[in-house]
Amino acid sequence: MTPDPQSELETTLLALEQQWNAVTDRPEEPRSLMSVIEYGLGEHRRAEVYINRLLCYLLDPDEPHGMGPDFLEAVLHGLPPACAFEEDTYDLTDVRVNQQVSVTKRDTDGANTNSTPGYVDLVIDVPNEWFLMIELKFSAPETGTEFYCAGSQIGDRSVAEYESGQYYLYLHQSTRPQAQGACFTNWTWQAFVEDVLTEFIIANSSRYPQRTVAQLHDLKDDLQNISNMSNRDDVDQQKITLYLDNYDAIEDVRTTFDTAWESYSQRWGEEVATTLEGTRSNAEFRPDDTLVTIPRAEDTERWILRATGGDWQHVFKYGWWKREVDLVDLEMRADDTNDLRIGFYHRMGENSNRGTAVGDRELTFNFRCMGSNPIAFRDLYNEVFDERTDEIEQCLAHTNGELTGHKRTLIEGTYDIRVNRHEGFFDAYTAALTEAFVDFVVENPDLIQELTQTFDASIERYQ
Repeated sequence: MTPDPQSELETTLLALEQQWNAVTDRPEEPRSLMSVIEYGLGEHRRAEVYINRLLCYLLDPDEPHGMGPDFLEAVLHGLPPACAFEEDTYDLTDVRVNQQVSVTKRDTDGANTNSTPGYVDLVIDVPNEWFLMIELKFSAPETGTEFYCAGSQIGDRSVAEYESGQYYLYLHQSTRPQAQGACFTNWTWQAFVEDVLTEFIIANSSRYPQRTVAQLHDLKDDLQNISNMSNRDDVDQQKITLYLDNYDAIEDVRTTFDTAWESYSQRWGEEVATTLEGTRSNAEFRPDDTLVTIPRAEDTERWILRATGGDWQHVFKYGWWKREVDLVDLEMRADDTNDLRIGFYHRMGENSNRGTAVGDRELTFNFRCMGSNPIAFRDLYNEVFDERTDEIEQCLAHTNGELTGHKRTLIEGTYDIRVNRHEGFFDAYTAALTEAFVDFVVENPDLIQELTQTFDASIERYQ
């Protein structure tokens, strides 16, 4: 009798699940490398220098660790919500990662008011766009953050040159004081290890050179030791062993899902439109777009569902995207000038909301003043949006949406992906998307009117 491949795969995965349960139910507590061979990091000043240099190396996409920008992207995506980091990270070609960067303060006439500059531990930046200043602390007293907040020169560039975003992060032990500088967002080493570093190691260990993986493990172990973190369930090595022992089965399942996910990311618009009976029409714009028409009392709205196959998936009303120079309505980015646009979106990239959708079975559906807009227009739009906050909140009262308080992603809604109510995961994802679209758009003409009016009023002030 010919073996049944499906049955063999199910047997392998069942055994993997049983082994995984055994590992997580009885975790070991391995000692860190530092504690085994007395690596000499007992003095916290030397510890800060060591961690600073290692982080700078691992975060820099140009270093020969073999990870490219992956670890940097994971850290940026894992920043605490209070940091409000909203920069697009799909292209980090021009990113710079530097350590011990000078910060100076200057008068309005350009004179240096501080003969001795401060030196911040890490600076990650894209020139002329954004920077992230990071100060690392273990047991040393908090000093310098107020000065850094007032600094007008970072390394070789003026703070004013970074028009897209300016971010400040203070990494410290949970038992130590937080940053005194008001511009800094506080983040504990424990949160960094548990929410970013550990997850990154588990998900990516098989992809990178052995030496790099060892360095990531050493970083985690030494951070736990230096920071005096309480020991938590540390079963990474056992999970990695399980992964390697069951590589063929895991890769078979994952590859199948990845292929299905990629295919769905190019057709979700069509499937959502199909569930909205009587609203779908052929796209009048790009061939791959789906156009949904919504009759209103005063007019018929045309909504574009753009399934790009990439990370950012857009849903926007025709008229919410205009060319800056003459305000002609657009359906895609202009080639000859800047454009102005707002819209809803959900993200399907591997390092963004995919994990939430697959792991937590939740869809995040947001409204945004798009990052490609000119800085001056984004500022004006936020002013107008803030002026209409009460009216917009009333429109959101009976939805799953809420105001975020951020400058770009202004509204966020979360919807359950109810796999048990549908034939499969992607049918459930479509149902969640449809629920979000109906919630925000189809049954909420007042919200769409408010958002359109904020857009129009912002354009009037901008001209």
